[in-house]
Amino acid sequence: MVIIRDILSDFSNEEDIELCDDDDDIESNEATSVTYVNPSSFFVNIDAAAGQDLSYRNNHLSSDCDNELYVGTIVRYGASNHDSPNTYILDRVFWAFKPCIEGFAFCKPILQVDGTFLTGKYNGTLLIASSQDGNRRIFPVAFAIVEGETKEAWEWFFFNIRSFVTQEANICIISDRGTGLLGALRVELPQWRNAHSVYCIRHVASNFNKEFRDTDLKEKVIAMGYELMRPRFEGMLDALRQKNPRAGAWLDNIPKDKWTQSYDEGRRYGHMTTNLAECVNSVLKGSRALPITALVTTTYHRLNSWFIHHRTEAENMIRAGHVYCEELSNVITENNRKATCHVVRNFSRNSGVAEVEVTGRRRTRVYTVRLMESWCDCGEFQSLRLPCSHAVATCASLNLDCGQFIAHIYRLDNIVKVYGVEFQPIANVEYWPTYSGPTFIPNPDMRRNRKGRPKTKRIQNEMDDSQSQHHKKCGLCRTEGHTRKNCPHQNREIGQSSRHNN
Repeated sequence: MVIIRDILSDFSNEEDIELCDDDDDIESNEATSVTYVNPSSFFVNIDAAAGQDLSYRNNHLSSDCDNELYVGTIVRYGASNHDSPNTYILDRVFWAFKPCIEGFAFCKPILQVDGTFLTGKYNGTLLIASSQDGNRRIFPVAFAIVEGETKEAWEWFFFNIRSFVTQEANICIISDRGTGLLGALRVELPQWRNAHSVYCIRHVASNFNKEFRDTDLKEKVIAMGYELMRPRFEGMLDALRQKNPRAGAWLDNIPKDKWTQSYDEGRRYGHMTTNLAECVNSVLKGSRALPITALVTTTYHRLNSWFIHHRTEAENMIRAGHVYCEELSNVITENNRKATCHVVRNFSRNSGVAEVEVTGRRRTRVYTVRLMESWCDCGEFQSLRLPCSHAVATCASLNLDCGQFIAHIYRLDNIVKVYGVEFQPIANVEYWPTYSGPTFIPNPDMRRNRKGRPKTKRIQNEMDDSQSQHHKKCGLCRTEGHTRKNCPHQNREIGQSSRHNN
């Protein structure tokens, strides 16, 4: 039995990471699967071949602890041999808490993956997979610490998610276009249940700008990615080809369903970037300098606070009589308001097919709506799984409740299920059984050089530049082009010392 301990509020400065194992031998360079059983961070083996949860091993733990809520959290590690007896080098660690595993089944079927470097005593990379609930709240699913964003590391990460976190079909994985990550997806994705891999539009645009050095074309590429209607997208693409044929050929090499909303058939739920994973990276920015055990503890307590807040928020709104969150309710209200100005011509009541005429200031547009297929020519209905104003108008003409066409993930009762499994406090260390197992140590080759100032190896690009909407203005005259210090309109007599007046 593999036991990963040291989830404590106080961490020592010792370099060795001790993990215990009840089995006699450990296969080198082979990842071992363990299940979180006890709040004092005891983890019980899973038979990886059979996928069997060996919960009967609870008898190794103190009988005073309630272990039922902890069966299901996954921890896997990869280790290699060391010269010292009964000592192994810890190469990789993967963990996913039970509440996150259970809650992901009620989130949007998307996973945004990204990696960020560690800043502590040892080099390494923290991999994060995140999703989102129906209230647009970030939902971290799984974490891993690996040697870097290599093909092997990403492949190991995706294998653990597929094997131990979710077997759900039609998962959409949103990522950048890193060489190692794409190589891992080519190997691992066919083994998922009809999963799809798409690209972050910001990274596509960054790669495009790196190739052509044209910020105007870059902004047009981003606009093309967000465009919902295929005819408009094709028109924008043709205009770009005429301006720069080589740029158009570059975009043609990327499948359209990988980087555009108009061709992704609603798999993204409107998510065009990896901002969810980037936000989790930002939240854990200070924690990335901590030891592994402290980092695991940080994610545990941070997720617990998020679960409590989001669950309480959803329950209070249900008590107040709400069905959907406030933001979504505002969107539905606005769509209902717009629908009153639409003209509907029905073609089939059974299939819900209709034409919706929308009169604008300059021109009149006609959109085809197919309710049974959750489809509208505007693209919003199928992209967000939320009826647009045209679909709402069609429902009103047919005396149908448009609520039946709103995806179930947006309902508050479903959001409560996302956070339904509660985190539990870590048990007192005095209840832990006596540790008697091998010693796991960090890889000495990954240790940072302590001499001199820390140096970053990150290659900066335009994505790291702050894109401020406003130019800086003088604090005195409120005009651009200078600062308060050298403002030509300031009163020189104010603030001068008495010696200048003599």
